[in-house]
Amino acid sequence: MSKVRTKISVAGFNEAEIAEGLQDFLTEFKERLWLTNPQAEWDSERSLLLVTIETEGDDPKLESEGVFDEVWDCVAAYFSFSSERIRFDILEAEVIP
Repeated sequence: MSKVRTKISVAGFNEAEIAEGLQDFLTEFKERLWLTNPQAEWDSERSLLLVTIETEGDDPKLESEGVFDEVWDCVAAYFSFSSERIRFDILEAEVIP
């Protein structure tokens, strides 16, 4: 079966907020076995949390929407934030070998 790699950015955090919740955020993804190879990093230059996750499937649109929902749930659960607005963007969704 094919895999889809989805990359999502999350804006609206500061570095301290990311540092506080990042480890638990990543740990949660490891509990969701349908999400493989989860990665997250803080891009301090652009103040973005960048999340990359792979899923089994061959429909990038469908898979990226599912990953988007999972990332949204985990952000809400594991990060405290002072911003009134958090913005999520799907940067890329592609079938990988």
